[in-house]
Amino acid sequence: KGAFTGAVSCAMLDSIGVQWALAGHSERRVLFGETDEYINGQCLKLIEQGMSVMLCIGESLAEYEQNLAGAVCAVQLKKGLAGISKEEMDRVVIAYEPVWAIGT
Repeated sequence: KGAFTGAVSCAMLDSIGVQWALAGHSERRVLFGETDEYINGQCLKLIEQGMSVMLCIGESLAEYEQNLAGAVCAVQLKKGLAGISKEEMDRVVIAYEPVWAIGT
């Protein structure tokens, strides 16, 4: 059950004129086990297809309670943005979305 955020292709989005897409949404990280490497592939593909991407980063409650938020987000940023050039960064927005805060 659920809306399954992100379960569409670039071609589907392009066909209706969408210019921005999310990558790394916490729902996808948690429910589908999407890794930072997989999310990086999504970012690269979206940019390659001429779209812009909102990269979602954020820690779990356990990571927050262990004071690891900064470290977790730094890794997610480094891995999520790998291979994206300085020039392409104008098509990227970072969204801080801590998993523990969703629904609170």
